[in-house]
Amino acid sequence: MAKGDLENRYDYVVIGAGITGITLCKLLREKGKKVLCLEKKSNIGGLCRTKMIDGHTLDIGGGHFFHTKYQQVFDFVFKFLPEKDFNYFDRVSKILLGQETIDYPIESNIWQLPMNQQIEYIISVICNGEQSGRPEPTNYEEWIRWKLGDKICDEYMIPYNQKLWGVEPCEMDIDWLYKIPRVDVKEVLQYCLERRQDVTKFPAHIHFYYPKKGGFQAIIDALAKDELPYIKCDEKVEKLVQNESGWLLNNYYTTEYVINTTPWCDLYEALGSPITLKEDFEKIKYNRIVISLYKKKYDIDWHWRYIPDINCPHHREFYIANYAKDSAPDGVYVETNTNRFEAGNTLDGHPLVADFTTDAAYPIPVIGHAKAIKNILDYYRPKGLYGVGRWGQHEYQNADVSIYEAMKFVEQI
Repeated sequence: MAKGDLENRYDYVVIGAGITGITLCKLLREKGKKVLCLEKKSNIGGLCRTKMIDGHTLDIGGGHFFHTKYQQVFDFVFKFLPEKDFNYFDRVSKILLGQETIDYPIESNIWQLPMNQQIEYIISVICNGEQSGRPEPTNYEEWIRWKLGDKICDEYMIPYNQKLWGVEPCEMDIDWLYKIPRVDVKEVLQYCLERRQDVTKFPAHIHFYYPKKGGFQAIIDALAKDELPYIKCDEKVEKLVQNESGWLLNNYYTTEYVINTTPWCDLYEALGSPITLKEDFEKIKYNRIVISLYKKKYDIDWHWRYIPDINCPHHREFYIANYAKDSAPDGVYVETNTNRFEAGNTLDGHPLVADFTTDAAYPIPVIGHAKAIKNILDYYRPKGLYGVGRWGQHEYQNADVSIYEAMKFVEQI
């Protein structure tokens, strides 16, 4: 059949078969739309993929746990993977500060540190810029010092975020920091005096679900079960051209509308390198991480721990068997920014079992990124090209938020 024939004509073509793309495919088809999802890799799932290695459940895109503030997202996921197929956990996350491991978040658990350190942290918190009434800064490093005080920043927030993002904190914007609650000095002092924390003040995910079998990919597999005939893998979008009838992709697929769920900067050349948007596309950046699996015995109940020590390559470590109950004991994996990764690393002397590198892990909120993505979306929306999800909207979205954004998009059609 010739290229462009009706067989290759769709109402919507979705770029990317991660959790956003699969959700869009399912919901659009439920509305009676003819949909095709193009995925450049040979398998679906994006960051939400899982591999079983030597009996260990390894989420190769990094730490993913299911919880949401949107009831419709719970209803949607549980419709395809019932709640009974999940285990439910009270979150146990930790922070390593020097030689001390304390509960997350740091501002609620300063009391778990030795007394001399508590005093230093409390004085710093009391003297923070927000508490002192100083004006709000406009870059991440200055803002976080203003919000939390120098001590928390120097020992935790600044080095951790340097490790995670791979850029200097002064290069990052502040528009993504709404997740960080206001530090109430009175509460910090009260927690120290009472030697307790208020878990209701967690920024997010006090509790979470995790599939009983199959890792986080069990959610992907359940959502994608009926969508596989409408997903074409090994199909990288290398040409995306608007014509009189909509859009032509790779000189073959024609569609009225395109929904992008992948990093926009990776589509720049496919879109013909639009010169008027060049500076905007240049501000759309992401980092890559390496997921490394080790075997290491442990008798703790932690789910994960944050590692701000700048001398340690990785920034987070996960204790797999404490949440993936089908996983072999003693499995630990760590996340490391590719800029900091060195082949042959060990974990406390324990040799590497396997590692995987993500294509794209986190959208980096460099200064000006919000305006840039707005310009890109505003330019292409009237042309029938949209962006949805973590990458399509270039926002630090967890999987549940990406599902929610896909649901919102389809509801508006």
